[in-house]
Amino acid sequence: MTLPLVLALVAAAVVLSPILVRSMDRAAGYPIAALFFAAAGVLGRHLGEVSDGNPLTWHRTWASDILGPGTGVEFALRADGLSIFFALLALVIGGVVMCYSAAYLPRNEGNTSFYTIMTAFTLSVLVLVLADDVVLLFIGWELVSIASFMLIARSGSSGEDGSYRTLALTFFGGLTLLAALALAAASTGTTSLTQILASDVWAQDHGLAVTVAVLVAVSGFTKAAQFPFHFWLPEAMAAATPVSAFLHAAAVVKAGVYLLLRFSTIFADVTAWNVLLTTTGLFTALMSATFAITKTDLKHLTAYSTVSHLGWIVAAIGIGTPLALAAALTHTLAHALFKSSLFMLIGVVDHEAGSRDMRRLGKLYDKMPFTFAATCVAAASMAAVPPLFGFLSKESILDAFEQSPYGAVLLAVGGVAAFLTFVYSAKIVFGGFVDGPKDTTGVHEAPVALWLPAALPGLMSAVVPFLLVPVSGPISAGVRAITGEDYHAHLALWHGVTPPFLVSLAVLVAGIAFILFARKPFFARAENKELLPFNGNQALRGLYLSSKALGRQCGRLADSFNPSRHLVPIFGLVVLVGLSTALLTSGVDGVPLAPRAEGIDVWWDLIPFAIIALSVVGLVSTRSRLASTVLIGTVGVGMSLQMLMLGAPDVALTQILVESLTVVVMMVVLRYQPRMFPETPRRRQVAAAVFALLAGLVAFLGVWGLLGRHDRSDLAEWYLTQGGEATGADNIVAVIIVEFRGFDTLGELSVLGMAAVVIAAVTQSMPRHMFEAGTRPRPFGQSQFNALPLRKAAALVVPVLVVLSVIIFFRGHTAPGGGFVAALVLATAFALNYLSRGADTFIVRELSPVKLAGWGIIIAISSGFIGFVEGGFMYAIHGEIAGQHLTTSLIFDFGIYLAVLGMVTQAINRLGGYLRPGTEVANLDYSRDEPENPLPSIPEPEHPENAVEAHPAPLNPAHDPKPVTEKEL
Repeated sequence: MTLPLVLALVAAAVVLSPILVRSMDRAAGYPIAALFFAAAGVLGRHLGEVSDGNPLTWHRTWASDILGPGTGVEFALRADGLSIFFALLALVIGGVVMCYSAAYLPRNEGNTSFYTIMTAFTLSVLVLVLADDVVLLFIGWELVSIASFMLIARSGSSGEDGSYRTLALTFFGGLTLLAALALAAASTGTTSLTQILASDVWAQDHGLAVTVAVLVAVSGFTKAAQFPFHFWLPEAMAAATPVSAFLHAAAVVKAGVYLLLRFSTIFADVTAWNVLLTTTGLFTALMSATFAITKTDLKHLTAYSTVSHLGWIVAAIGIGTPLALAAALTHTLAHALFKSSLFMLIGVVDHEAGSRDMRRLGKLYDKMPFTFAATCVAAASMAAVPPLFGFLSKESILDAFEQSPYGAVLLAVGGVAAFLTFVYSAKIVFGGFVDGPKDTTGVHEAPVALWLPAALPGLMSAVVPFLLVPVSGPISAGVRAITGEDYHAHLALWHGVTPPFLVSLAVLVAGIAFILFARKPFFARAENKELLPFNGNQALRGLYLSSKALGRQCGRLADSFNPSRHLVPIFGLVVLVGLSTALLTSGVDGVPLAPRAEGIDVWWDLIPFAIIALSVVGLVSTRSRLASTVLIGTVGVGMSLQMLMLGAPDVALTQILVESLTVVVMMVVLRYQPRMFPETPRRRQVAAAVFALLAGLVAFLGVWGLLGRHDRSDLAEWYLTQGGEATGADNIVAVIIVEFRGFDTLGELSVLGMAAVVIAAVTQSMPRHMFEAGTRPRPFGQSQFNALPLRKAAALVVPVLVVLSVIIFFRGHTAPGGGFVAALVLATAFALNYLSRGADTFIVRELSPVKLAGWGIIIAISSGFIGFVEGGFMYAIHGEIAGQHLTTSLIFDFGIYLAVLGMVTQAINRLGGYLRPGTEVANLDYSRDEPENPLPSIPEPEHPENAVEAHPAPLNPAHDPKPVTEKEL
């Protein structure tokens, strides 16, 4: 239970963050850090065990038989040498960042959102690196993207554009990863990450291996900010400094590195993988180092340095040898230490000096001596100055370069990149503390609580070289987890006079000479220099505009209010395929189209057929929109009757309720349109008739030849004979929906919730000037008078419908009913209530539909986790209480109930609700709505408070004489 405990501790930090901030404000970072360190302690005490080749595992079934019998998705966690390395990195660096945040953040300024999202960020990283199922891994991957987006976006307008670009690029990586994982799972027949990596498929199918390798590489590039996806990382500098420190050192970028290392198990010998990672990594390292030198903002400079060092790591992963993988892990650790420290120290400078731009800083080395000293150590480690840990990690990568087939070329490129690294590292120190032109009088050293957490990781770069034996263990375990070989890393500061050492020595000498003789003029000349004609942001915007233009051109194919343009291609294809099948083949899948003799002579079926046929004839004959709506309703009545006669009362009841509510919504929509359809030319009528007859013929042949002749499937027989016994239910239709095929229903439920959102978005965007004159706010003359009979009827019927809704909900397991149809019954009560008002009005509060739909989806999803007690996600647990058979699927059904209510009430609210102030239609001509022989006006009553208003005002419905305030809306 170690791994669930680790996740539980971090999840507790997420839950407790708002409470802690409320009581401690920014100091909430200290107890949160304590939880992180506690989780690291729980995990770290198993480090020796894991290093010896005994990974920690934990799993629970999530969904069964996904890819076939015996397969499934599991909530599976596994901590091997690689996973525990990255998990401890995230927890320890995250804890230090939280301590720093407790002193850095302003008081009483949005700290709740900061700590909540940061802790959720950490939890997402842990889910990603500990996942042993590709579905869980993908969820962790996407959660990391969402958390980083939210942290960048919370910085306000300065981070809004960057956050959207970050989201677009990282979500693109999510799509490529989804494709890669889907191919891997389908090819290996499992979603288990361990089994996928151990499968023989990759050696047997080289094409598949190359395809998945490229997709995984692109996914890793998006998170690890490799070319051409590199530009999102500097944009993330709009976020607060603690976010930058965590994001660059242990979170998003390390997620990309982890993915590439994890899949090196199967792709280390794939040439496409090796070439793609090595060339992209080294190019990114050179390019970003060059860009870093031109920056004057310390955070932007350090961000580009992150991209450059990630390029070093990716290039080492691409080489693929155990030595190279050990070098990648070593540099990952070194980078986390000095980079997190540098970001936090830059935040200290910004906090005390009021700027992080070198042009606005002065000589701070004597004003902030502790910050200066810590920055020197961290920057020197980044520049690979011996004997710091950064020197050792960079040497290990150069050693890996030397042993590759193209060692000389890689060493030469690595040497140039190392020199550029030395140059921009020097720029941080001298530009931030020595060469600044401004007067720094009044600037003083930061409090110890601020600079000490910032300095600690960087200072560890000076300590770790003397603790190489204990550090070698986790790195060796990480390599063994990737390769499966018995590898032991040999970290040392001195390996003799070797080519990598000579490259390092040359870089060190050239770097010192540069600082002494060329620093100031070179930095002045390179200041904010544009090296390319366009940047990544402009390229992404150009791609966006091009895609938008292409989409607009494609959209013109269907950009019409004429339904023919939408329906003709679809029905034309159906007609073509149907007639071709009937005329050119003898059957489908070897089964002849000839119908059986029995089972098609039930003459009672002619009754619903006649209702539907007459309604359709009326539909194509009338030009009245009102009549068309009524006839569509009668078609639904005929269909409902047919279903009832076929012995499907559940479906029949649902259908008739859906038809009733649909007619109500359509009638509300009709108020925005002319009363009559436009005249249709004779030629189009003939063409449409021919086309309709052909489509009807194909549909008839399909039903007559296929649906009317097959026997029940084995699955249907099992549902009927054994489904009831397995669930203790008599209503097998409802049980299939909420238990056997609950995943399908959950997807449909999400669609209902989204429909509520879409209805709100569409109705709010409707231009009011397009409304037909006289349609709002009063659809009919004397509307209040006309509504009186229905108002009296509703007072009697609505309570009955409410009680009936509850009864139908609870009886759905044993008789026709269930959450969906019960919600439709209650929605019918809402519709009756609306129709009885005689005026535009909301039937529920404005935000209630969204809340109903949202809570419905949350309850439905949450109920699925109860199934883990006995089976898997959405596994229904049955039992008896007070002699009544109950099941956890009832909770799921309640979620359906709320979501359906939310969708229907949203439709009525938005289409039939009164207008907001300022949106009413000007100069409405109400004369069109008055009948030719209007009813006599209602005389003015003696007591106006008891009167029924004949002509309600747009925003003051008669049933509610109190003015409607914006808050109530």
